[in-house]
Amino acid sequence: MKKLLFALLALPMLLVACGENETPTPQPNDPALTLISNSEVEFTAEGGEGTITYSYDAGDITGKDEISSDIATLKITCDAEWITIPTEVAPLGSIKYTVAKNDTTEPRETTITASLHTLSFSVSIKQAAATATPEPEPSFEGWGIIGTMNDWDATKVIAMESIDGYYVAKAVKLTTTDKFKFIKDGDNAVNRGGNGQAADADYFYTAQSWGSDIHVSEAGTYDIYLNAKEDTYYIMTEGKSPAEALEPLAPGEDLYEIYGNFEGDKMRLVADKRYMVAKGIKFTAATAEFDIRVNENEAVYGAKQDATYAVEEQIAVAAGDTTIKVEVEAGVEYDIYYRTDLSSVWVMQAGTRPIIWEEVTGVAFSSTNFAINLRSEDIELFFDFNCGVYAENNIIPEGTYYVDDENDGGYNFNLENEYDLRINGFKTKLKSGTMVIKHISGGYDITVDVESIHNHVVKVNYSGPIGEIDIMGRPITNPE
Repeated sequence: MKKLLFALLALPMLLVACGENETPTPQPNDPALTLISNSEVEFTAEGGEGTITYSYDAGDITGKDEISSDIATLKITCDAEWITIPTEVAPLGSIKYTVAKNDTTEPRETTITASLHTLSFSVSIKQAAATATPEPEPSFEGWGIIGTMNDWDATKVIAMESIDGYYVAKAVKLTTTDKFKFIKDGDNAVNRGGNGQAADADYFYTAQSWGSDIHVSEAGTYDIYLNAKEDTYYIMTEGKSPAEALEPLAPGEDLYEIYGNFEGDKMRLVADKRYMVAKGIKFTAATAEFDIRVNENEAVYGAKQDATYAVEEQIAVAAGDTTIKVEVEAGVEYDIYYRTDLSSVWVMQAGTRPIIWEEVTGVAFSSTNFAINLRSEDIELFFDFNCGVYAENNIIPEGTYYVDDENDGGYNFNLENEYDLRINGFKTKLKSGTMVIKHISGGYDITVDVESIHNHVVKVNYSGPIGEIDIMGRPITNPE
């Protein structure tokens, strides 16, 4: 009897202990995010639009700081590029999305997930494969040319060979009505086109993804190059390489050309810093004869004075019919430089260029010790020399000043300076040479002919006043 009494007394305690371990039921004031529309949606290969509907109950978030800052925005995620859907929406009850057309022969699927803090739901999107017959496999790999020449047929492209960083198709016959593009691996979706303008031979152009059809300005047989890394293409005369290609004119830019008795009869002048230059010209006679023409015959420039000039001599030019004449060696390469601002032309040995001093300054440290600094766009020369004779009024005496150990009345350079010559900013030292100084009204006539230890040869003439250098000493006076 006592055992039964104890058992009955223990029963309420056991019931209370079990109740403490039960999971509490959700309270009506907790937030809730519930999917209403289907959790799985199927589309045909054509794609289309869809809408996801859901319900959202904000509940009572009083005191729930951990979710109150995120409660206003529903975040949407989907990894598939063929689904267009907003990344964030206000929790108003629906989400619209678009499924792109499936052009592949494989079905595909993805998942759209909507979340609001710890609440979320997911929808599975499935799309059927395209039923169209796939395009035939390409007959080659790499870049090729497709166009009117092969009826735009990807199986008949003109294959391009990989040579020295370029893709090349040689001896391609083109008319002015032919149009073409570059495609990769026979796939029209990976292509390069032009800019809508007719391409001239021996120029380079920008190759644009999905650019316009390329066509030439003149019918012919060409070697066609493509640089896929730099996105440039070249339509070259047979046998020429891209290294010989010129940059096309910008809209409205004038075309300057040299016409004369050299191989090829004419050559374009291209910009080179302050000059315009045509390089590698070989004249066919001992006397070079040429003129400069703008836009073919819009303007013609010849020598200002009818004379025969020397190589490296500065030749003044003006509009007119006087041919520029220069004594040269037939068959030897020369570079022709033209300065429009100075109306001057130079015929230079190949690999050399004229020098125009942009600044000439100097200072007299004493009555016999002078320094002159000459600067151009490429070269800076610094001369610190001893005249060897007394100079009145800080005017440099006329004479020949030597760079080496030769001595002519004590006129020699001080070669102990940090540098004597800079070429394109690089220091070098003078090895030998001379500076000849003559007086002219209001300035000097200075002829420089020097060689550096690196065998750079500088030959130049300057006529004009010498400015001051803002260092200790007295300014050099210009003779009257």
